Amino acid sequence: MTNKSKNSSAKKPRQAAYKPSYPYASIFTDDLRTCYITGSNKDNADIHVHHVFGGANKANSEKYHFLIPLRADWHDMADYGIHFNRELDLKIKRLCQEYWLEHYGTKEEFISIFSKWW
Repeated sequence: MTNKSKNSSAKKPRQAAYKPSYPYASIFTDDLRTCYITGSNKDNADIHVHHVFGGANKANSEKYHFLIPLRADWHDMADYGIHFNRELDLKIKRLCQEYWLEHYGTKEEFISIFSKWW
């Protein structure tokens, strides 16, 4: 049995890229290339598609179109971005909940899928 050195040239297998479960669409806009907050578009800004309910609910965000296009700074590149601004994050989550009640089902059904009511 041989010991491998810490500087071994053996390559680690690459993690597969994330593949969306559903085609991207948004309840907020038909244009995922334009920031929902600033109106900047993909031609002159770095636009990120934010999953309103992330983590374990990323696929559910895609399924129910709870995605919102944001300029990089409004996403996660500045203190005021949605990942760091609790007030903005809750506002968007609550808009999705209202949409859910109008188009999909009840509060209890939402909680059974997303595990929480904001």
